[in-house]
Amino acid sequence: MPKVAIIGAGPSGLVTAKTLLQDYPDFSPVIFDYQHQVGGLWNVCPDPNQPVTLDSRMPTNLSRFTVAFSDLDWESVLDEVPIFPRAKQVAQYLSCYAKRYVPNEILRLGCKVVATERKADDGVKWNVQWLQDFGTPTEKLCAEDFDFLAIASGFFAEKHVPSIPGLAEFSDHVIHSSTLHQRRDNLSHALGHNDTQGTTLVIGGSMSGVEAASAAALGQSSSALSTHTREIPAVQNKVHHIHSRPFWALPTYLPHGSEEDPSFQPLDLAMYDLSRRPAGPIEYALGPIPEERIAKTNGYFQGLLGDDYKTYAHMSTGQTKIQPPWVAIGNDYAEFVRAGAIQTSMGRVISVHPDTRLASVRYAEPNGDIKTIDNVGTIIMATGFTPFKALSLLPDSVLSKLEYCETDPFSPLILDKGGTVRSEIPDVGFVGFYRGPYWGIMEMQARFLGHLWSGTEPVYTEEQKASLRRIRAADPDLARGQFPMGDYVGLMETFAKELGIRRSVLDGDQSGPVIPARYRDTSTGQGRGMASENEATRTLGALRDALHGAAARTGAASAIFRALHGKWKSLHTSGIDETACEVVFYPRYPTSPAYDREYVVETGVCVTGRSWEKTFSIMRLAETPSRATSIEMWSVSLADGFEADCISERWSLTPLRRELNGESTSGGYVISAESVGPSGGTLLYIFHFKGVSISTWECVELDGSTGHTSELDGPKYRSRTVYER
Repeated sequence: MPKVAIIGAGPSGLVTAKTLLQDYPDFSPVIFDYQHQVGGLWNVCPDPNQPVTLDSRMPTNLSRFTVAFSDLDWESVLDEVPIFPRAKQVAQYLSCYAKRYVPNEILRLGCKVVATERKADDGVKWNVQWLQDFGTPTEKLCAEDFDFLAIASGFFAEKHVPSIPGLAEFSDHVIHSSTLHQRRDNLSHALGHNDTQGTTLVIGGSMSGVEAASAAALGQSSSALSTHTREIPAVQNKVHHIHSRPFWALPTYLPHGSEEDPSFQPLDLAMYDLSRRPAGPIEYALGPIPEERIAKTNGYFQGLLGDDYKTYAHMSTGQTKIQPPWVAIGNDYAEFVRAGAIQTSMGRVISVHPDTRLASVRYAEPNGDIKTIDNVGTIIMATGFTPFKALSLLPDSVLSKLEYCETDPFSPLILDKGGTVRSEIPDVGFVGFYRGPYWGIMEMQARFLGHLWSGTEPVYTEEQKASLRRIRAADPDLARGQFPMGDYVGLMETFAKELGIRRSVLDGDQSGPVIPARYRDTSTGQGRGMASENEATRTLGALRDALHGAAARTGAASAIFRALHGKWKSLHTSGIDETACEVVFYPRYPTSPAYDREYVVETGVCVTGRSWEKTFSIMRLAETPSRATSIEMWSVSLADGFEADCISERWSLTPLRRELNGESTSGGYVISAESVGPSGGTLLYIFHFKGVSISTWECVELDGSTGHTSELDGPKYRSRTVYER
């Protein structure tokens, strides 16, 4: 029975072992991991030696439908599944997956692989050496031979901190973004909001840069809102974000759907919809990015997000050269930029100059001008990770055949078949070893290795390898994309064709989002059956509800909540009286574990002349399925600070619809919400969206004789308040 050594017990390693055990039972897999629990990067109770950690409260960037395997439905793991599960819930999912599909006897946890050797004297064998009981007093070196080797240890093996002159001398005030969450509960001390603690500087763009800058700004805002006074103190120091590439900051929900059935959907369901591809066979796009495709991508995002949001969410160089845009995901980033809490600069940091507690940081703009940021108290390095540590286990002779490049963290290897193997050395395979490892791709890669190692000879071509070599040789600024294997839809379809997997029908046709549950492999018949089919069926049922059912309103609630962030001018009309005021939505950490997002809402009403009367309330959003279709307003008890007292309103949302007033352009939507006001009357809220931003919104107190309604064509109202930026 061929033995397979799998390095890594994260999602890639688990799905590889499960696929071999259930679909190719002639194999005997063994999983090695230096941690004492499965989960890999998602293990939120890590060993002390783990170099990269995740915040257990961090939601996933992609929805539950993409962060899943085809044969384990999230409802089998959790009673209530949020659309974007948190890291600790992903850890639960992987633990459940392992218990169901991966026997304990094949798990060698607490075993750190330190070297491998490929022996080809009498048939190919891999000698794997590991430290048994790693990190304990009984630690010892062991070794064993295997027939195949699967590298499933992930791409994000080690934190990357670039060499910047002066940075080491300021190291006591430098935080890598992967450990920022460890300071969240005391973030006011780490990042502060008073003059003595200085500016917080975030270095690095893309995902971690946006997340770190947003986390720092939220920490400062939350610290200011922890006061026990009746005033909200101003945050003295802003967050300064320096990034070297253009990017789009995307919210987690995007407008999508037909003219008749528009909705806000999770970004992955919107962006990975097959209807976005041209008619005919789907081709996998891999290689340097031409200018016309860059322009088309920018046009897509601008049309989708809207001009107003673009002003704060699209960070460009301002230069004539066209660079491939990167994508970052963050609900709060653009609104923090709008509010001035985050200041952005394009450039590359060239030096750090410490002076006792603070430092000045010099950076070069794209045009070569040198600028300085003074009074920097904390530097957050959102500079990503490198994969080289995971590859150090392979012998030099193997790395040579894989065209290993130790200076290219984006494409360190040249692999074929969707980043899985090389024909010259097919006894070593890779699962999840690339930037942006979607779980569906991991599952496809594991299936491909099973086909290959069981004797099915694939057709190898030079096409993918040649494309990767062109990416390597291309200008990193002008032709390289964020993810070398970023065409998720094309890659899933290519794997499905290669493996003979037929995509399941959704709502009567073959279109709709690409998710793993639509690609069940029924070709082998081993380990497949009604239980696996039921898991996929439940997932597809939940997907339909997210697209068209009651759960579709979750996106609308999240979109409204996100877009209210910041300052609004309002005009209140009651009879012949008009009152102008200012309303500000300040974000902070949720003060109750039952909620996921929270604002302190400050309303300042002009009484006479310059006299203002301020009132406060709390707005909350829970993103659990049973509560995510409503937004709650709470009254405030100022005696103990800005603390929620009792619910004063609960907004019940109506379905999204297209703008009907004739003034909208493409991307105009209306969402309505109803509530019972403090005086017992019906309150109707109407939010006018352009792209993902609210252009204006209004609150109408309806006349009691009118009853509940979601339209304004005729009903009488007692008062009306209109809000504008």
